[in-house]
Amino acid sequence: MAESLDALPERVDRIERKLDALSSSVDRRFAEVDRRFDEVSEHFVEQRQYTQFAFERLEQKMAVRFDRLEGTMTARFERLEGTMTARSGRLERMLDQFIDGQSPAARRGRFPRQPKKR
Repeated sequence: MAESLDALPERVDRIERKLDALSSSVDRRFAEVDRRFDEVSEHFVEQRQYTQFAFERLEQKMAVRFDRLEGTMTARFERLEGTMTARSGRLERMLDQFIDGQSPAARRGRFPRQPKKR
């Protein structure tokens, strides 16, 4: 037993060196993991910036195209409204001519009787 007590300081020193080596190894591994997390974070930041850039470009293009579409639709509606106004005036004149051409009896609502169909 005296021999094992004499070797105790050497054994403790060996264990201490092993623990120090293990601690250094763990520190290096955590440093590597931290570095990788930093790289991933940088990639997320880059991706976010690119996404914002792409969205802003898309938004600008859509705004220009919607403005152009709105202008086109406004012009077409105005043209359609003009056409409908002209045609409704024409239809009104045609109805007036039709009514004016009717006999006085027909205008009062007395129409000759139609023969019954068999």
